[in-house]
Amino acid sequence: MTDPHDQTGARRVFDILQEPDWFSGLSTREARLLDGALAFHCLARPGERIRATVLRTDGPHLPSLTDHGTQRIEWADDRRVVGTIEAHATGTPLPGHGVVDVVLDLGGPPEALMRLEQLPGRLHAARNAARGRAPVAFDVLRQLRTDRLENRRLSRPIPRVGRAENTSVGSSRGQTPAVLFGLHWLELGGAEKWAAETIGMARDAGLFPIVISDRPSGHPDIARPVFDDALVVPLTHPVPAEHESRLLSQLFERFDVRGVHVHHCTWLYQRLPWIRAQYPGTELVDSLHVLEWRTGGFVDIALRMSNVMDAHHVISPQLRDYLVDRQGLPREKVTLATLADLTVDPAAERSEPATGRKPGDPLTVAFVGRFTQQKRPYLFLRLAARLRDRLGDRVRFVVHGDGELATEVRADHARLGLAGVVELRGPGTPVAQTLDEADVLVISSDNEGVTLTSFEADAHGVLVVSSDVGSQASVVPTELLLPRAPLPFLRAAEDTVVSLCEDPDRAARLLVEQRAKVDAFAALPRARDWTRSLYERWAS
Repeated sequence: MTDPHDQTGARRVFDILQEPDWFSGLSTREARLLDGALAFHCLARPGERIRATVLRTDGPHLPSLTDHGTQRIEWADDRRVVGTIEAHATGTPLPGHGVVDVVLDLGGPPEALMRLEQLPGRLHAARNAARGRAPVAFDVLRQLRTDRLENRRLSRPIPRVGRAENTSVGSSRGQTPAVLFGLHWLELGGAEKWAAETIGMARDAGLFPIVISDRPSGHPDIARPVFDDALVVPLTHPVPAEHESRLLSQLFERFDVRGVHVHHCTWLYQRLPWIRAQYPGTELVDSLHVLEWRTGGFVDIALRMSNVMDAHHVISPQLRDYLVDRQGLPREKVTLATLADLTVDPAAERSEPATGRKPGDPLTVAFVGRFTQQKRPYLFLRLAARLRDRLGDRVRFVVHGDGELATEVRADHARLGLAGVVELRGPGTPVAQTLDEADVLVISSDNEGVTLTSFEADAHGVLVVSSDVGSQASVVPTELLLPRAPLPFLRAAEDTVVSLCEDPDRAARLLVEQRAKVDAFAALPRARDWTRSLYERWAS
């Protein structure tokens, strides 16, 4: 069997004293998690020998790779020992005596981890129970709070960290040109898709990719080819404070990090002032996708750190206007470059409109997206129940996705009596197949930037009916933009879909309008062009 470590860049920073025979029993995902953990511990303790006990489980437990728990030589009863391994940082003398013991838990399989993360405590348990049993009522209250916070944020400036003053020439650097990336996690998603694309672009430009993620996950996408020969370090928290600066210092000493590109990574954002102070010649940029009114999200973090950053890339006019007009960032510091071509080739010929279905065929209404609170699949299911009552077999429904609310979606599906009415599809079915069948795509989200599925639907000749959030107005006709609040959304969505079903001419007219909007959006500067130019400059 091929060694699953053969295509990992982590081996650039550590050596294994003796390769164990149990490597062949690891999946590629597990092997890369292990390599990332070993890279972290060897870089955090240069000059010391790391002796790791490696665990796994069949249960729904997340990996523990870099946190305080790795320093304890005990573990839960449901963990199994895969094996033991010793390693040390490359370029350092092999210690003659003594070892540092760590316990690395690879966690459970990805399918066991696709669940809602339950925060501890009675309050969170009660909150989750209320949301699960009455999701629409819960969402009504949630949106009222969102409205208050949105109005407050629009009227208040975000505080900023102090600007960096003159520093020394900076600490020593390595020889290999590299980019340090910050990711949320290695899972499927729009921001993650773009992050993976930029990693490939950096490699094409001759830059070595170093990838840090900071959110709990089983990281199923770490096995993708784009991470071949990249140094990937999935952090698990809390990371011991003394290890954070050692990790970053070792990365900069071993690689010539020309730039840092942050894609939704809180940990790396918060360490940008230190990087600016210690390595002032490194360019610091980010990519921003969506405003988060309830928490501020990554846009607020980016604004806080803006004084030490060189540029912000945004994917929508809404974000550009918020950063420049509302928060006062210099216009030249904010670049609008869209992802309209990330999943769709604008030069490719579009499909014929699905709204030209044969007489007697049912109207197919689809939901495509992750099963998360943000996407609100429970609203789509209730919309389907209403439309079934009004239109009967003149309409059919497809729900295509997976995610942390999957169990609740299936329970809702049964509770609402939608068997035989709403087809549930998972990742095993291509999204293109669902869009080929669909006449209307409903986006029920309570927040977005600009959804990639809007462009994919348009390419398949599918009308997009969307909540009026983010910059969806850039690509969706005004008549098909619906209120964000759940009850008004349901009423408006029901009337809109009924109208599209009964008036094919209106549907055809709106599709022409939609395509004109998508074409205009696609004519804006593109993120690939901006990023490619940036990396070529870093590599020169």
